[in-house]
Formats: sequence, C-alpha cells, structure tokens
Amino acid sequence: MLKIPINGGFSCPNRDGVKSTVGCFFCDNRSFSPVADERILSPVEQLTSALSRRKAMGKPVLPYLQPFSNTYGTVETLKEVYEPLLHQSGVIGLAIGTRPDCFTEDIHRYLAELAERTYLSVELGLQSSHDGTLEVCNRGHTFDDFKKTLYRLSSDGIETVAHVMIGLPGETEAMMIQTAKRLAALPCTGVKIHQLMVIEGTEFAEWYKVRKLSVFTVEEYARLLAAFLTHLRPDQHIHRIVADATRENGLVAPLWSADKMAALSVINKYMDERGVRQGSEWILSDT
Repeated sequence: MLKIPINGGFSCPNRDGVKSTVGCFFCDNRSFSPVADERILSPVEQLTSALSRRKAMGKPVLPYLQPFSNTYGTVETLKEVYEPLLHQSGVIGLAIGTRPDCFTEDIHRYLAELAERTYLSVELGLQSSHDGTLEVCNRGHTFDDFKKTLYRLSSDGIETVAHVMIGLPGETEAMMIQTAKRLAALPCTGVKIHQLMVIEGTEFAEWYKVRKLSVFTVEEYARLLAAFLTHLRPDQHIHRIVADATRENGLVAPLWSADKMAALSVINKYMDERGVRQGSEWILSDT
C-alpha cells in the first residue's frame, strides 16, 4: 500500500488571521511537506501524477492530505476534496492531517459517516501535552482541545494519530515523558514522533540564531525517543520516529536531520543494544 501526500488547498486558523497570522513558530510546510507547493494541480491530478511517476497505477493507495489543516472548512469544501479522491482506482481510504481546533459538529458527523464506508485516519497535531509549551510554540490550542477532539473521533470509530515533537523549547525530559504517559491513557490509535527541526524563515530560526533555542544531537534524541516509546501503550502504532529535511528546503538545525538513514541507524543501534521495547514502562493507570 502506498501513502501519497496530497495538497488539498486548505489553510490554517493559525495563519489566516483567525488565531494568528504567523503560524506555529516551528512551521514551514514547504520544508515539512513534499507537496506544499503543488496546489496548481487538483488533488486527483496530484494523485494520478504521483502514481504515474511510481508506475503504481491501480495498486492500493492511501491519499494523505498533509499540508496545513485539512478539516478547516465547510463540509461542502471537504467533500469537494475528499470524495473525488475516494472514487479513484485503488484508493482504500483517506489519511487526514489537521489540528484539534478545526472541527465543527457538521464535520464530525460527516467524518463519522465517511468512516462507515471507507478507511479513515485523522492525524491531530499536538506536539506537546503541556499548555505552557503550546503557548511558547504559538500553537493556538490547548491539550484539552486535543483531548476533546480525540475522544469524539474515537467514539465515532475513527482511527486517530497524535503528532508530537521531542525537543521543544523549555521542556524537560520529565515533561516529554509525561506527554507519552498522557497519550497512553487516551484512546489514541497511533503516534507520530519526530525531533524539533529549526527551519529558515520561522520564528524558531530567529531564536536559534541568538541562542534562545538549542537542539539535540542525534545521540541525545535517540535516548529521549527510546524513553518516550517505553511509556506509550504497546498497541499504539508508531507512524514515525524521526523526520528529515534538507538545507535546500531551509534546514538550519540539527544538520543530522538531513540524513534520515544515518539517524535511523543511530536510533536503532541505541535501542537494540539496550533492549528497548515500546510499552515496557507503561502502567494502566499512568496519566
């Protein structure tokens, strides 16, 4: 099964002025998403083009609506993007990236109906379970917002994935572990984890230049990631453990992020040597 990133043309309340005009302080979709600049083509055209390049026409495929907030709009707007994709040959469902504050009652009802007729996974950006950290990052939502949306999606039978970052400014190791424990206590199907990356043009890039922000070495990240994983539930699917970017796409730090395979090698070696196992420290009542 192929997971194909798609730009649905959505915006974000943290960028269009509803909550902020500058966005999250770490965010530049041109660096994080390979399709951030592909809105010239329709979502279906993007999918067809990607499958043609991969010579994968007709194979099982999961369109992944990735850049910005893909539930930010009316139900009619969502249907204009979602439904044509679902009618393409080989499409088995949808993966939708969004924020916990981009839902209305009408959208919840539509997604519940959608989940009854196709596979549906909703990735909710959280980054941290600590409201102070979310404020520092200019996220524009709280952990309670995340929990309310997660519980609603779960009650509607929709798979949920929490997106978190390790290494956000001001967070101690204990705070990062607390986020893992809190996620383990929620009906969260999966977790996507990656390191804080400093990207040119973001507020955090300015902080980094004046040493207001630091980043982990790959060895430090491997240790913290391993600890984080041990506190998640054993049944929570891990969708990602490290992200990558390039200097050409604005990567400032940590530069080891430009070589994902080398980073994975360090992480895997660390975990293998210490026998790290997801969920080994998980306690049912842990919150």
